[in-house]
Order: sequence, then structure tokens, then C-alpha cells
Amino acid sequence: MLDAMKAKADKTYSFFRKILGLLMAWGLVFSVVTIGEMRVGFDYDDTLVFSTPAFKKAFDAGVQAFSPEFWKIVNSNYDLEQPKVEMNAIAWALRLLGFKIAILTARPNYGGEGLQKEWRHLSKDFIFANGAESKHTYLKDGNYVLYFGDSDTDITEGRKARVLTLRVKRSPKSTYKEDYNPGSLREPIIPFSEY
Repeated sequence: MLDAMKAKADKTYSFFRKILGLLMAWGLVFSVVTIGEMRVGFDYDDTLVFSTPAFKKAFDAGVQAFSPEFWKIVNSNYDLEQPKVEMNAIAWALRLLGFKIAILTARPNYGGEGLQKEWRHLSKDFIFANGAESKHTYLKDGNYVLYFGDSDTDITEGRKARVLTLRVKRSPKSTYKEDYNPGSLREPIIPFSEY
């Protein structure tokens, strides 16, 4: 009986030592990352979300494509977009490790206040770059160590800013097929990231 109690106490003590060790490792990583103010950037369309339904609604509305009215429809219909599970899990895990998360989109900000508010829990920095070729200017300004993007332009923009850039696969249901050649730039690709 005494041996059983001792074995149980040893097992409990060992479990708590493991938990304490994990907490200490997390604390060290969290401290280094937060003191260094390290950031991770995520492209929005086809990286964090499958956004084709919002674009489809704007195209079906009969307004001029890519006009301010078009972008208001796209930016205000974020409820039609589907978050990509793996990429959102990665973003939240990095945030728990202390990284500041920034979301960058090539969209202009017409009617984008609601979209920014929708993502405020993950990121206080939701940046409307108003063009895919200007993302590197935002990535240069922060202390970014990692950037996730789906398009070839995202990869080149991350490299211009000298940030490690990883390719996210687009959903096979995405209607936007241009500017997408996974592996052509010899970039690392996140497996199973299309969903």
C-alpha cells in the first residue's frame, strides 16, 4: 500500500515537472519574441481565408469591376468568406508564442472597417496595401521574421523585404488562377494548406 502511494506521488511529481518544463520553455520563447517585437505577416485572400464567394458577390452585383463600389461589396461581405483552418491555427499558435500578427491584403480599404474589426482578436494590424506590389514596404517597416502568402507576388514581395516567406496553397475552388505557380520560386510550401 505504501509502495503504491509512493509510486502515485512520484508519477504526479514527474507530471508536474514536465508541465513546469514546458511552461518555462514557452516563457523563454515568449519573452524573446515579445522583447524583440517580432512580427509575422499573413496575406489575407486565399491565405487566411477562401475569399472567392465575396468576390463572386461583387462581380454578380453589376457594378464596375474593381471600382470603389466593387471593393465596398467585397470588403463588407467577409461573412461569406471561409477561414482556412490550418492557417488560422498557425496564426493563433504564433500569437500565443508572442509574435505580433499582421494581416496584409492587396485590396483597397473602401468599406473595410468591418473587415478590420472582424479580425481584431487575431491582429490589430490589418493592412490594406492597395496593390500586391506594395506589400514589401509594410514588411520592411516592421520587425517581420516570417510571411505567409499564396501568390507568386506574395513570395517576391516577402523576399524584397528580406523576410522568410512560405507559400500557402490556394483552395482548388478558388476562381483566381493567375499569379500562382507553387514551387516555381523554390519557396517552402505549407502542406495541406489549401483547406
